[in-house]
Amino acid sequence: MAGTITGTIERITTQEGRPKLVVIKLTCTAEVGAATYPATVVNDLAGVSDYDLRGLKLYSVATVPGTPGPTDNTDLTITDRYGIDILAGSGANIIDNTTLNRLVIGIASAVIITGDITVNISANSVNAATFDIILELIGL
Repeated sequence: MAGTITGTIERITTQEGRPKLVVIKLTCTAEVGAATYPATVVNDLAGVSDYDLRGLKLYSVATVPGTPGPTDNTDLTITDRYGIDILAGSGANIIDNTTLNRLVIGIASAVIITGDITVNISANSVNAATFDIILELIGL
């Protein structure tokens, strides 16, 4: 079985005058024989593609290991439409076997989504390892 990444989106209604909130949950399963994950365009995923992410800002990223969990210190990059890592290297070692992790980018440093964003996962050696990536985005 090839590795897979699937997604769901939750749009959170907020009070008038406050930024809109969007939560994307990516469920990642490594390939059984090679322990790899496919590079995946988040915008194109069924369950996410009906909502235009452009104009939102990536505020935080969380990782939640599953069973079996991935290799400790597995790496995550999220590249923009230009191929630039919008985490600026902060996703190195963020994915662990049993530890939940969160990277808060914050309002001042949040990156505006202007096109497709691609999730790239590397340095895992556990076949069929599972975990979730939670992307929290805010409106302008």
